[in-house]
Amino acid sequence: MAVARFTTDVAFAERMQKEEAFFSKPFLLSYSGLNKLLFSPALFYSHYVLGQREDTEDKNMVEGKLIHCLLLKPESFDEEFVLSAVNTPSDNPKKLLQTLFAHYKELKSSGDTREELHEFNPAILDILTDMNLYQSLKTDAQRLDKIITEDHVAYWEYMKKAEGRTVIDHDTHTFATSVVDKIKSKPNVMDVMGFFGDSFNGITKQNEIELAMFDENFLFGFRGFIDNLVFDSNAKEIRVNDLKKTSKDIGSFTDSIEYYRYWMQAAMYYKMVEHVYLSKAEYADYKISFRFVVVDPYMQIAPIRVSDDTMKEWLVKTDEMLNRANFHFENKSFELPYEFLVNGEIVL
Repeated sequence: MAVARFTTDVAFAERMQKEEAFFSKPFLLSYSGLNKLLFSPALFYSHYVLGQREDTEDKNMVEGKLIHCLLLKPESFDEEFVLSAVNTPSDNPKKLLQTLFAHYKELKSSGDTREELHEFNPAILDILTDMNLYQSLKTDAQRLDKIITEDHVAYWEYMKKAEGRTVIDHDTHTFATSVVDKIKSKPNVMDVMGFFGDSFNGITKQNEIELAMFDENFLFGFRGFIDNLVFDSNAKEIRVNDLKKTSKDIGSFTDSIEYYRYWMQAAMYYKMVEHVYLSKAEYADYKISFRFVVVDPYMQIAPIRVSDDTMKEWLVKTDEMLNRANFHFENKSFELPYEFLVNGEIVL
């Protein structure tokens, strides 16, 4: 019983240390962070305060991320993605290579400079012995010949390249490439996103730009990566474009706006653009417009503009959500969603 109490006390002390560290420095809240906090404050606390991150990406998210990359920042593809291996080893050699790769990473972190598969022959032989694999062969050279093959070397290089990147299959890459090609074939979409801009027509664009701001009304700031920001000096307009890959047909995207609270993301981006740019003399007389550029599974692609009146409504709703988030920060209370904390109970 005493041991259990000691363990609990240690866990509590560690949690308090992490909480103190979290609240001791400025925090920039993203749309995804705010969404997580509203959905489950406990999950937000585990993810951001305790650092217990368990984010996963489904097929639709991976496709969307890949389309973003290929359209807006193609030069970063090799940094973010890797195509899955074409020829995967059979079970036993694959298990050996994965065991060896874990050993390779440990050695590398300690300064070992070996990279090639054949440089780990002693370790390969040890693993073969542990697995009782190819032990009927008479010599070590024969056993190594079973492992040091062209396909296995290719798989070894693939594992190294895949480390820290998102692995995508060839069908996903083909689909994303087709979507990007179709987007580029649509003049109205390309025009909205500023791809036809140059010094003569006064249109410039920036892709994948990070913005941040602090607001004295909240105990946190905001941050976000805006997919596409277009500056039109003739129309005196800053266009904020957010590329969305939806799992439903494009006609149902309004449902997704409500379900995923995309209206909140749009409003936060609007606030940041307004804060960062409209405060500058060169943009003082500009207006901001916001669009979702939507891609559905059937490769239907179209921009959806948010009207000024709708954006005003979204800004009011978002301020309410930010006030709820601020309540959690002020009270350092993350056990339950806001409405349960302030009401005690919910009456249906």
